[in-house]
Amino acid sequence: MLQCKWTDDGLELVDVDPGPLEPHQIRLRVAASGICGSDLHSFRHELPARPGDTPGHEVVGTIIEGPADLADVLYAIEPKTRCGVCELCLSGKRHLCNDGVLIGTRIPGGMSEFIDVPTYTVHPVDSAVEPLIASLAEPLAVCTRGLRLSRLELNSRVLVVGAGTIGLLTALLARDRCRTVAISARHEHQKKAAYALGIEAVSESDVIAWSRENEPDVVIETVGGGANTLDQAVQAVRKSGRIIVLGVFTGDVKFSGLLLVTKELTVLGSMIYGASQRGSDFGTAVSLLSRHRTDLKHLLTHQYPLASINEAFTAALDKSTGAIKVTLLVD
Repeated sequence: MLQCKWTDDGLELVDVDPGPLEPHQIRLRVAASGICGSDLHSFRHELPARPGDTPGHEVVGTIIEGPADLADVLYAIEPKTRCGVCELCLSGKRHLCNDGVLIGTRIPGGMSEFIDVPTYTVHPVDSAVEPLIASLAEPLAVCTRGLRLSRLELNSRVLVVGAGTIGLLTALLARDRCRTVAISARHEHQKKAAYALGIEAVSESDVIAWSRENEPDVVIETVGGGANTLDQAVQAVRKSGRIIVLGVFTGDVKFSGLLLVTKELTVLGSMIYGASQRGSDFGTAVSLLSRHRTDLKHLLTHQYPLASINEAFTAALDKSTGAIKVTLLVD
């Protein structure tokens, strides 16, 4: 079976023998695998990628081999392993488990014709949801947790910084909860996607002016990388407001410590998705796919076969292509 591997120069496809399935594992035939922003950081050598590893953690597929009691349906993979017995796992913070590994790093990911995962990582997808839309379950789970941590209320005013996949999905979820939601966008195609979702789009240069007029209670940062967006968030949020950080920064960033203190701000990082008394963030995201499947189509801009993986990454990096979410269709 074909499987993508990181090399020193990028990505290559190799033919591998999957071998026997290990105990407590499921083998799935990959149907779709999305390219994440963190994958792009690795492609640009901004985050480490070990040669020989197989990327891909936004994955859905159908069962090839596994326990007999599993239904023959489409499954979304929650791509973080855990021990299940440590204090973090038992307190609902299983995503922070010290023994956990993100599938797509040291464990081969979904940019492949098949994937082997622990049985506890799979979530059945509603039959009304096609694989392309279902592949958004993982980024939607990131946003589900971010919104949970933000403690939004009906009258909350929300600003989302960054109109990539995570930003647009966050704004979509906030739209259903709050009276005022806006998103900062750099590119015209991102603004069009925001408008299609019923979200107000604000140009990057107008963010502070918009914030002075609307005084957002919550600012959700979704850009990361080497951007100055955390400082922008500190400037934009109202006094006693909350900042939720979803973006993955590739280095140290600066922001105004003076404003942090004088405005009495709360800044909270959110690491992927965990669980609460209401259940898992990932499970919640999977349940939302059917409800939002029409909206989600606006984000799915480009699809490529697995054989064109380098072209897919190149398109995802080039915003002049109009790319928001680039997906590999495997099956």
